[in-house]
Amino acid sequence: MSWLEIGGLCLAFSVITSLYYKRGVKAGITHALKTLNLEQYQVEKLNKELKKDSHDLAMKIIKSRS
Repeated sequence: MSWLEIGGLCLAFSVITSLYYKRGVKAGITHALKTLNLEQYQVEKLNKELKKDSHDLAMKIIKSRS
């Protein structure tokens, strides 16, 4: 196999993994919303947290541990 083929396979694997990860997260959130019977303010808070950038969430978690 040439380097171009190996690079193409790595890129394809990365794209497929990313798509399935996003699909799984979306399915998990949908399942949680259906089974947890959240109040309106809880749903709004969840939506607000999910719209945050992942970097912002990571920094918030790091600061809370310090």
